[in-house]
Amino acid sequence: MKVVMGLELHVHLLSKSKLFCSCPTNYENKEPNTLVCPVCCGFPGSKPKITKKVLDSGIMVAKALNCNISPVIFFSRKSYPYPDMPKNFQISQYEIPLAFNGYLEITNKKVRIKRVHLEEDPAKLVHVGGDITSAKYVLVDYNRAGIPLIEIVTEPDFESTKEVREFLSKLTSILEHLGVYDASKEAALRVDTNISLEGGERVEIKNITGFANIEKALNYEIVRQQNLLRMGMQVERETRHFDADTKITYSLRKKEFEEDYGYIMDSDLPWIEISDEWIKEIEKQMPELPDTRIKRFVKKYEIRERDAKVIVYVDKTLADFFESCMKIYKKPKMLAKWIVADLLKCLNYQGVTIRESKVKPKTFVELLKLIDEKKITERLAKEIIKEFVATGTSPKEIIKAKKLVRIEEKELLPIIKNVIKENKKAVEDFKAGKEKSLEFLIGQVLRKTKVRADPKIVRELIKRLI
Repeated sequence: MKVVMGLELHVHLLSKSKLFCSCPTNYENKEPNTLVCPVCCGFPGSKPKITKKVLDSGIMVAKALNCNISPVIFFSRKSYPYPDMPKNFQISQYEIPLAFNGYLEITNKKVRIKRVHLEEDPAKLVHVGGDITSAKYVLVDYNRAGIPLIEIVTEPDFESTKEVREFLSKLTSILEHLGVYDASKEAALRVDTNISLEGGERVEIKNITGFANIEKALNYEIVRQQNLLRMGMQVERETRHFDADTKITYSLRKKEFEEDYGYIMDSDLPWIEISDEWIKEIEKQMPELPDTRIKRFVKKYEIRERDAKVIVYVDKTLADFFESCMKIYKKPKMLAKWIVADLLKCLNYQGVTIRESKVKPKTFVELLKLIDEKKITERLAKEIIKEFVATGTSPKEIIKAKKLVRIEEKELLPIIKNVIKENKKAVEDFKAGKEKSLEFLIGQVLRKTKVRADPKIVRELIKRLI
């Protein structure tokens, strides 16, 4: 059964003030309902006022996504009968979005961008004693109400969760390079997914956070809909919620259409003309984007395109880290290999990004220089890097504290002779042509030397002594 998927992404745009008032946006770890004013609380008679910085950021995002910018825009009131928007409507854009008809290229296709528009974020709901479907009661924190959001709506161009993952990775990299998005912020990216199978209705899954959860939600929903259709049952048009703990989706409400929101133009906000001069000024401010940076990495540093894509798409800070390391270490291929194969693995194990970790360019390069100087083996470095990433301790200090200096040939010979003496069968098997026996003997030597010996030297010495 063919799968068809589209995305609606809600991204917090970085700004000092909210979209329609001057309240600060740094609401994380603040006392609930302290960063509020009559505008974001929807008091009668309060008048919203657009924050230009947000419009500038929106135009920048639209240009990066190859969109057409609307020459004139206005804001509308979207009926919103929920407690997280106290005025009972959300100020958004519907009839005329900020931008439209763009695209973003992934490996095998161009994903079409249907529209890009600005809107205010609702408040934060805290479900007490359960989740969205079972909570005993709900608390509301209006500190987040009014935070500027940019909504990016794709056409239903995705046919696999792999394509979705690649798209999200590339999109967030673009947003980070533009300086309008910070992935470490709470609820910085929330995704609504629309998914249908041939013969079934479209189902929407609301407010999923985290790439892994998006993938899990889509995979679950694909299987759920496939099973319904195979049993001859209908897939109903509905809105569902993904539970990250149980990893399944629940029904929230049935059949929701755009006309249900009753959009009307917001008479408190003016029509805004976006001139060609304004757009050109924004284009001048745009930084180097990920695809251009990848091409530069490949050309300038002569690293593999695959490594360049990992370094750039995983995290802008990681790409910045690579370039900082290059200022003090002139072996780009070695650097890229260790970042992609080992540093990222350790960061993922620790559950942190390079920005959140204690890893610094100077100390990371220190580890690579120790390998170059043959003071430690690569195999030993792979053990040292685990503690280095976890603690931020200098590799030299780790080596000194644990006495991990590389063992020299003179000290190595008696150890190898002892291993040969203790493993006569393996020696005979190697003499009989069994290469695996040699690997076993090398392993025994490395174990006795606590990986301080160079496997290449050990191999040659064993062959010579046998």
